[in-house]
Amino acid sequence: MRIAVLSTPFIRVPPSGYGGTELFCWELSEELSARGHEVTLFTTGDSVTHCRRRSLYRHAEWPPTPHDDVNHVGWAFSEIARGGFDLVQLNSSLGVPFSRFVSVPIVHTIHHHREEPMSRLFAAHPRVLYVAISRRQLALETPLARSAVIHHGVSPERYEPSARDEGYLLHLGRYAVDKGTHLAIDAARIAGLPIKIAGRTHGPDVEYFEREIQPRLDNVGVEELGEVEHDGKVALLRGARALLCPLQWEEPFGLVAIEAMLCGTPVIGFPRGSFPEIIDEGVTGFLAPDGDVTAMARIAASLARFDRAACSARARQRFSTRVMADAYERLYERLVQAPARVSARIG
Repeated sequence: MRIAVLSTPFIRVPPSGYGGTELFCWELSEELSARGHEVTLFTTGDSVTHCRRRSLYRHAEWPPTPHDDVNHVGWAFSEIARGGFDLVQLNSSLGVPFSRFVSVPIVHTIHHHREEPMSRLFAAHPRVLYVAISRRQLALETPLARSAVIHHGVSPERYEPSARDEGYLLHLGRYAVDKGTHLAIDAARIAGLPIKIAGRTHGPDVEYFEREIQPRLDNVGVEELGEVEHDGKVALLRGARALLCPLQWEEPFGLVAIEAMLCGTPVIGFPRGSFPEIIDEGVTGFLAPDGDVTAMARIAASLARFDRAACSARARQRFSTRVMADAYERLYERLVQAPARVSARIG
């Protein structure tokens, strides 16, 4: 198949640090290309890929703006409309209205939580098939005529398992109230274990960081590392006793969770968003009662003999790029062969 994959203009692929959507685009594109599909990746000019690369922006445009997003997807669809593609893999909701200008099937993976303006776009364009990244995300979304659920996956070989932990807890990603960064620090203090936090603060979260995180950095055993690149992230995940994810929102997926599992590191979270779907209780992680930081700390303190090999093995069964690409490939083939017949929920 000749597949157009639209990434974002905000972060190169593969992302060196933060960038969930961009990591998904890179993983899927590379795997589809390796399978013999002709993949064109619409991304930034500084991206590195084995696929055919097309770019409007020479470098990543950060911080994200809807203007750059619309400019990027509008340009990409103008290229696609010239022909030469069998299917479009879209990853920006602002690209959905441009689907009316092309005749090939459109698959849009929804990477974010429900927002009413986006949901109105989805409802107004029923020809697009929408892929949710968790069943919980789809359940919270507006009713969709054509939809599927496909969990994310990453390349296991990029996450070497670790047989033993180094005794610290870890919180990795965006510092934000939604992610519960302050609660992760509190859980570590209650457990009596050191914690490393690594990530970045986006503009809207600066006040939260100054109010809730900055004072806690003076606590004994708290080490703030800033944003880390892939190799540094994997090293932290491999050495951690557990990844703490005290989510305060309905997380649609959470790539860092499966990255931890692949390294053999269990994830401790609350039963919010995708976590009841992606955590195998006692094997790849644990779910504490929602909001119960003390219970989270108690679990973290009990993991000295956790079976890290079993954790990594289960993650490889469920969340590899191969498993993810298998599901997308089956979906693409059905759409290309009989686009009008693919109308019910899949997965």
